[in-house]
Amino acid sequence: MLAGLTTLSLAACSSKSTIKPEGAAQSVVDVVAKRSGFRPTDVSCPSGVEAKVGQQFDCHFTGPEGKPYTAHMRVIKVDGEQVLYDVDSRPS
Repeated sequence: MLAGLTTLSLAACSSKSTIKPEGAAQSVVDVVAKRSGFRPTDVSCPSGVEAKVGQQFDCHFTGPEGKPYTAHMRVIKVDGEQVLYDVDSRPS
């Protein structure tokens, strides 16, 4: 597994911090590109994910040859506005 780094944003009506979907998606692009040389262009990650250690969620993208892939994300560190993940991507 490789780690990816992104930033988070504060939820509108709450004191909880949530992960920016576009930041998580960029982490997927960076990790997949570093690992395989392929740069996905359509990564989709969920919104409303709380930024806390141990939180897990899945992002989806189209991999090489048009096959669907899932990137399983696990938050391993939250430091201010930065979130560090373990990222494990594989065909869906």
